[in-house]
Amino acid sequence: MVGSNPIVAIVVLVAVFLATRPIARRVANSEHDERLYRIIMVSVAIHLLAAPLQIWVVDHYYHGITDYNRYVDQGAILGPRFRRFDFSLSGTNQKFLGAGSVSVFAGVAFAIVGVNKLAAFFVFGWCAFLGAICFYRAFATTFPEASHRRYAYLIFFLPSLIFWTAGVSKEAVMFISLGLAADGAARILTRRPRGLPLLAGGIAIGIYVRPQELLLFVGVLCAATLFRPRSQAGSMRPVRFVLLAAAEVALLIVVIAFTQKISKEGSPVFNLSAVAANNASVGGSTIPYHPGPAGFFHDVYAVLFDPTLINAHGTGEHIASLENLIIVVLLLMSLRRFARMPRAALIRPYLMVCFLDVVGFCYAFASLSNLGLIDRERVLVLPFLLVLVALPISPRGSPPIYPWERSRRAQHASPRPVFNYSGRR
Repeated sequence: MVGSNPIVAIVVLVAVFLATRPIARRVANSEHDERLYRIIMVSVAIHLLAAPLQIWVVDHYYHGITDYNRYVDQGAILGPRFRRFDFSLSGTNQKFLGAGSVSVFAGVAFAIVGVNKLAAFFVFGWCAFLGAICFYRAFATTFPEASHRRYAYLIFFLPSLIFWTAGVSKEAVMFISLGLAADGAARILTRRPRGLPLLAGGIAIGIYVRPQELLLFVGVLCAATLFRPRSQAGSMRPVRFVLLAAAEVALLIVVIAFTQKISKEGSPVFNLSAVAANNASVGGSTIPYHPGPAGFFHDVYAVLFDPTLINAHGTGEHIASLENLIIVVLLLMSLRRFARMPRAALIRPYLMVCFLDVVGFCYAFASLSNLGLIDRERVLVLPFLLVLVALPISPRGSPPIYPWERSRRAQHASPRPVFNYSGRR
């Protein structure tokens, strides 16, 4: 059992909180929004406070039974070794692929802050919070002319995004991984610099943990790249497109290779029915899985809306059902936004990435067939779903956002032809 020296943990807490200030200031200054700075700083404080809350909840409601115990215990063995530049994994029964990679990341945290459980939680929670900033930057890059306040409140304060990424977990690692990848994808699709390095960096972080989730993301990104808006005419444009396509295909091949390696080591990935059969015996609330397109709407319900207030049992499920109710209300309030989504996705392909990722995630990860696992896993698709419910629309009286709105407004604003009494112009 790894302890938590409170003095060291508090020092780490203050250090990461202060390290957030220049990041928050830079993000706020880039959008000339002083309120955004306060939003980010309040959010990071809540994220950090969620770390001890998660430990307390697991100890009192789940009797200390959780995956992070293994990561922390194995990381405590590896941390002192890493500090001596000894990177051997012997004696831990861990491989740097799948769950074992989280133990390695925990060892890296322990090598920096010392063997301290709560301090490691602060480090992982802070890194996941940086992932939330990356998701926000991806949204702001895609819609630079619109208000981002709606998405900011959702991505920074949605309870499950805070709670499930606040500790030493796969979710925390994958959140920063997908956040960096999303930021890179948004830059690629809007022809901004540093897109490929951010995408490759995000993949490098998460490819050892859950390459199947990155496989889905990179796959839909390759499809969305075909709809990237054209740049100004130039002799290098075809060459750049070919190089970009080659780089994305190379990343896709690497992710496929890692996914196949995990599947060969005994963790089914491509056979969704086998995944459902394996996870049905994990414990907790089991939900039926219906493979094939016929059960897709049930998959959407299971991943995004289950449990509800009607079928929730226990404190944890009732809390989750309240958030699900919030998501349902947001979806119902966003019908006007959804009407603009098909045309907007062709102009802003990152929106297409988000939609396809949500569709693919619901289809594939409903096969987990365990409500507890799905509740944790879906925090990795919620940032993309929130893009859909926060799709900017032009308020009345404000400049239009999308090209078809500008042309339509210009058409209505043009003067009507004047006719004389003879019927001629």
